[in-house]
Amino acid sequence: MEQQQNLDDSLTFEEAMEKLAVVVSELEKGELSLDESLIAFEKGIRLLGVLTRRLNSFEERVEVLLQGFYSEAPDWLQIRESGGRTK
Repeated sequence: MEQQQNLDDSLTFEEAMEKLAVVVSELEKGELSLDESLIAFEKGIRLLGVLTRRLNSFEERVEVLLQGFYSEAPDWLQIRESGGRTK
């Protein structure tokens, strides 16, 4: 299982999304046996974990970039719309 997790973690966000879409499609068809459905569900949960980790990583990187930007931005530059930060 850990080896599969490592393989999943090497996927890009887009690859993981595509694989998850396939899993969801297979489950929605309702043609899998109970055992096959459980295996597909487990795969889907692993892929959701990959996607969540990727999104969290992206969010952290964006936050660091914005902090650097705002620390160097002139005082007159303040974003007030759509939940942006003010300096």
